[in-house]
Order: sequence, then C-alpha cells, then structure tokens
Amino acid sequence: MQQQRQRSRFVIAGFLFLFNLAYGVNFAAVAPIFTLVMNEYGVSRGEASLLVSAVIIIHAVFIIPGGMIVARSSLKPIFTVGWALAGAMTLTFLADNFLVLLLLRMIYGLAFVVVMPATASVVMRSFNRSEFPLMNSLNMTLFTLGIGVGTFITAPLSLWIGWQLTLSLFGTVLMAGGLGWALFARVPDASEGVVKRVSFRDMWGLMRSKTILLLGLADGAAFAQYVALTTWLPTYYNEVLGMSLTKAGATVGLIPIVGVFAGMAGGTLSARTGTRRPFIIIPGAMVGLAGLGSFLFSSEPAIYASMVALGIASFFYLPVLLTIPMELKGATEMNVAVAWSTVMAIASSLAIISPVTVGFMTDALGVYTPGFALWAVLSFGLLIAGLMLPETGPGRRRRRG
Repeated sequence: MQQQRQRSRFVIAGFLFLFNLAYGVNFAAVAPIFTLVMNEYGVSRGEASLLVSAVIIIHAVFIIPGGMIVARSSLKPIFTVGWALAGAMTLTFLADNFLVLLLLRMIYGLAFVVVMPATASVVMRSFNRSEFPLMNSLNMTLFTLGIGVGTFITAPLSLWIGWQLTLSLFGTVLMAGGLGWALFARVPDASEGVVKRVSFRDMWGLMRSKTILLLGLADGAAFAQYVALTTWLPTYYNEVLGMSLTKAGATVGLIPIVGVFAGMAGGTLSARTGTRRPFIIIPGAMVGLAGLGSFLFSSEPAIYASMVALGIASFFYLPVLLTIPMELKGATEMNVAVAWSTVMAIASSLAIISPVTVGFMTDALGVYTPGFALWAVLSFGLLIAGLMLPETGPGRRRRRG
C-alpha cells in the first residue's frame, strides 16, 4: 500500500507539473507575435492586448465561483474538465478572424479558474504539510518555465511553420495531458471532516480577512507590472530599439527563465528558514526599480541586468504567497482553495487593465514609457503589503520558543 501511495503521489505531481508547464507556454505565446497577429487581422495595439487581458479577465471574474465549485466537487473530473478547456488553443488554426482567436483564449482562461484552486486541494490531500512550500515552489517554477519557453520559442517557430499552427501545437500538449490525467491519475479521497460546501457567508468571511486581502494586493501589484511589461516589451524592443522579433522575445524571455530559479530559491529558502515575510519584502523592494530599468535603459547589458532583476523580484515571493493561506489558523483544503481563489481574483483584477492601459496609452501618446512607468510605480505595492503581513511560518514559533 505504501509503494502504491508513493507511486500515486509521483503520478499526481507529474501531471500537476505538466499542466503548469504547458499552461505557462500557452499563456506567454501570443505576446511575442503581436506584430504578426496585428498584421493578419488588422487590429490595433489595444485590441491585440485583449488576447492577454481577456484571459486575466476570465481569471478575475470566475475564479471565486471556480473555487466554490472545486470545494464541493470531486477533484479528478474537475481537473479533466480543466485540461480540456486549456486545450481549446488546439483550434487556433481554424481562427479566421480576431474574434474567434479571442474566444479561444477566453475558453483557455477558464481552465485556470478550476485547476488552480483544485491544485490546493490536491496538494493538501496528497502531500505532507512540510512538503507544501516545495510543491508550491515546483508548481510555480514549472508555470514560470512554461512562460519562458513560450516567450523564447513562439516567434522563431511561428516564422517557420506559421503562428496559427504554432499556437495549435501548444494547445495539443494540454489536450494530450488531459487524456493522460483521465486514464492514469488517482486522487486520494477527502480527509474526514472536510467541508464539501462553501457558502457565500464563508466566502465573505475569507474576503474580509486582512491577510488574504494583503496577499491579493501584494501579488496584484507585481503581477500587473509583469503582465504589462511581458505583453508589450517585445513589441517595444522591436519597434523602438530595432531588435528582431526573435531577439526581442528572447530578451523578455529572460524574466521567466530567471524566475524559474528565483521561485525555486524562494520556496526552498523559506522552507529551510521557516519564515515567510522576508521573501515578500525583499522582492517588493526590487520589483519597481527593475521594471523601470527594463524600458528606461537603451544599452543591451543594462536591459539584460534589468531582466534578471525583474525575474527575481517577480517570482521569488510566489511559493511563499501560496503557502501562507495553508498556514493560517484553521486552514482546511476547502478554505485554502477558496483563499487561493480570492487572492488570485484580487491580483487578476489589478492585472486586467495593465496591458490594455499600455496599449491604449501608446496609441494615444505615441510612446510606451508613460504606460510602463505607471505600472512600475504601482508595483511597489508588493513591498507595502509585505511589510503589513503577519508571519505565519514555523520559524516564528521556534524563535519564540
């Protein structure tokens, strides 16, 4: 039985990692080819940015209801549905106009609203409490790696086989993963006493929690800048600095590539020290400065340094941010799923407008810098929220003891 349980844990972890990797690839894939999409459909920068913003809108609007559905549903079928929704991008080759492509992106975005809160429940059922920071770190690392891979390879692959076929190819990975999940995944049964229904009263109680609100604002401040910059920096570098699409995508791809190592480092160091707040405060002090450097510098070495700093600041805190709700008093897999949903709803709401703001401000003013600067300044909200958060890690208790 022990060997079977261990094997099941590895299978579940593998599918979680594959989903996060493939979802990240698909999330990042459209930004490096905005120029090709705008030329194909004759749309403006502001309209093209909806391909990113629409996904985040879906996250913001539906993730709280998604968390409530997860809390009262069986996890395996929920994940199966999530895989299928994420695989909608397989049909990109049929998108003969911009609205069809936008609709496919919105369907793809629906996957996140059930899979992300369900991940909290799966991790809490399948792994030990001491393993939570590591699992959160690995999940975020694979998602980050996917963003980096998508940013790096989409432009060159699109120039080789066409951008529509490229996006369809990325979508088929999620479809195949969903088939594998349905056939081979074995999710443990819920623990005794786990509440299966979540009322609006429960939800309102969590949303009024100072800690959950601060976590959402912290993540939203950094995430809004990240979305704005990764959406438009490739086009900015191509149009303003004269980089090729491939080079511009690879340059911005440094952010999530560095983020892979930053996320792993943040989760590992937090697990070892037993503390949480420093791993939000430190990147909070860096994130805005790195964002400003990404577009104010014109020399390539300075830009690369900014990309590295931005990758560290944007991802170092994420595993810790996801672990804190698991450590709050009375945490269960039900209310952690709902807490994650609430945090991500707040963060996504802030990130919805950032790429659209940059797109429309650039169309109106003729320059990218005002839009970029706005979100760089607001990203310091990560620092402010981090200073106000309580310490939930076991290191606090050891020091007091």
